[in-house]
Amino acid sequence: MAADSARFRYRAFISYSHSDEAFSRRLHRRLEAYRPPRKALKGRANTRPSHARIRPVFRDQEELASSDSLSDAIQDALNASEVLIVLCSPASAKSRWVNEEIRYFRRAFPERKIFPIVIAGDPGADPRESPDTAAFPLAMLLTDVDDPDGPYREPLAADAREEADGFTIAFLKLVAGILKLPFDRLRQRDLRRRQRRLALGLMASIALSAIFAVMAWRAIVARDEAREARAQAELELLSEQQTRSFLLSVFRLADPGEARGNSVTVREVLDSAVARIDSTEFSRPVIRSRFLATMGEAYSSLGINKRSVELLEQSLAALPADLTRAEDRVQAAQSSLELADVYFDMGDYEQSLVLLGAVDDANAYELLSPASQAYAANVRGDVLSYLEQDDAAMAQFRRALELADKSPLTDEQDASVRHRALGGIALLHHYAGDFSASQDAFKQAVDVVIPVFGEMHPDSIWALTSWGSAAYSNGDADAARDAWSRALDIAIKVLGERNPEVGTIKNNLARLALERGDFTTAELLYRDALAIDRAHRSQNFDDLAYPLTSLALARLAQGDPEEARSLLEEALAVAEITGHRMLGPMLTNLADIDCGAGRIEAGAMLAERAVPVTREEFGEDDWHTDQALLVRSWCRQRNGQEARADEAAAAANALADQWGVDHFFAQRALRQKAEITGRNAQQ
Repeated sequence: MAADSARFRYRAFISYSHSDEAFSRRLHRRLEAYRPPRKALKGRANTRPSHARIRPVFRDQEELASSDSLSDAIQDALNASEVLIVLCSPASAKSRWVNEEIRYFRRAFPERKIFPIVIAGDPGADPRESPDTAAFPLAMLLTDVDDPDGPYREPLAADAREEADGFTIAFLKLVAGILKLPFDRLRQRDLRRRQRRLALGLMASIALSAIFAVMAWRAIVARDEAREARAQAELELLSEQQTRSFLLSVFRLADPGEARGNSVTVREVLDSAVARIDSTEFSRPVIRSRFLATMGEAYSSLGINKRSVELLEQSLAALPADLTRAEDRVQAAQSSLELADVYFDMGDYEQSLVLLGAVDDANAYELLSPASQAYAANVRGDVLSYLEQDDAAMAQFRRALELADKSPLTDEQDASVRHRALGGIALLHHYAGDFSASQDAFKQAVDVVIPVFGEMHPDSIWALTSWGSAAYSNGDADAARDAWSRALDIAIKVLGERNPEVGTIKNNLARLALERGDFTTAELLYRDALAIDRAHRSQNFDDLAYPLTSLALARLAQGDPEEARSLLEEALAVAEITGHRMLGPMLTNLADIDCGAGRIEAGAMLAERAVPVTREEFGEDDWHTDQALLVRSWCRQRNGQEARADEAAAAANALADQWGVDHFFAQRALRQKAEITGRNAQQ
């Protein structure tokens, strides 16, 4: 990657319609400022920090403000760009110059990558038939760019629309493609955030709480109208604090076993409550601020983060500018903490740190309750963890646990603090490769959360699932199976059978079934997981590659290589655009199927490509690399080329150790070894 990038003046050229100026400017800034996590670059040879950055990026308004056509200067910039990024929208689809830039780049540099990113419109619409709604420019779709009436190809695109991937995921997919990094590595630090946002079981509890808040609020206003101003303010404040305490306790502690509420209805209830805040005059600013903060927390619990940010910012703005009163400073700190947590959930870690710094600067930290101080430490720990400041993050999580040890917290507060801190510590151990310590920490989190919150709670599902994942990484398959099976039963009851978290757990259990040779069970679980993913994810969702690839292996083991090949081709299409870490094994398995079915030349080409891709991702000593080497030797042998029998024998023996000598894939490897060594002996 470093050598290739050094040949270009620009890492990327952004092609866009000037109607999409705001998005292009935002993307341009984010690309040039982005630093990939150091762990994402682990194992990549000769990758200096300068080559791991995506800069400079050419954007015509930035570089050539007076250029309004495909001038020599624009052509020079395209010539000097490593890749082309196309912002796809109805405006760009109709733009003459966007289409011209694509045509020029495709004609001149067919070997260079083009990365479309959908920002508006319908990706499935034909620009020739629906020019006002189509997202893709015609030049992007045409198989032959010089044949405007010809057939279409199917470009894979990141989709930044809110109803699809959203900006953050689409941005990471784009970065993964440009830097040729596995997308799941870049998103690895989002594991906790993604799982926490799957806690849909809170919806009905939130609805109930919001209704209670409105009813209590109306009672407060009616009662206080008859009282003197000072008494009114004091009672209003006291009642509001009680309402807020009840509301938040229900968010965190209510049994979601009955929580199958409709998110639209919840949103309507919350919108109505916020409207009442906007139309009511409060006797003290801090009361208004607290209600706004409470509603902001409710929206963030639903995953409606943008609205949450708006309300929490309004909560801060409602307070006096001087913050002379202690209660105002405390409220400012509480709202800032919650806003920092929401920004963390949105992936804006720098802004989260700014807000955490504001809490320290407001001289309010010491006024916060021990539970709030521990909450601040956990939020800061999560942010630092995602910024890969692991030592500082560990110190914050341990600070949260120390506060829980020495503070008179309620059982619920104590469990909430410890659960988040232990989960953060477990993830840090996981990132460091200490899977045993990670498993122990997640087990502690399970032991903390279930006795207090009960099994039928989203945090319990997360803790059990994470514990199982850590056990699997630590080689403890039995513990992983027990944890995942337990989590699956709870998740189905709490979240419903078609929830994405249920699909994730089924995928995990299917992997265990595949490894022990129970292919029928593995297939059933993989098909369920795949159906759930297809229902909830975009067609280019990166993790579709996992169930597709694994289901293909299950079908191959059951004697259906053609369906296996079809599934692998679908997975490969996703992996190519996202830089998925399973790209190498997909190529290996496709080569294996093709060479076994007589498509030897095609299989041999896939096998040659698979080896360096797999070796770069998994390393020299991993079994995936052994499989790639064995299949390459086998395809070479069948293609009449020289094959290294010693390399094939060593690889096959390693695969037998990996799977167990009686496993289908071990037996397949040993047969390939025998064919290679036997043929060489005859020669």
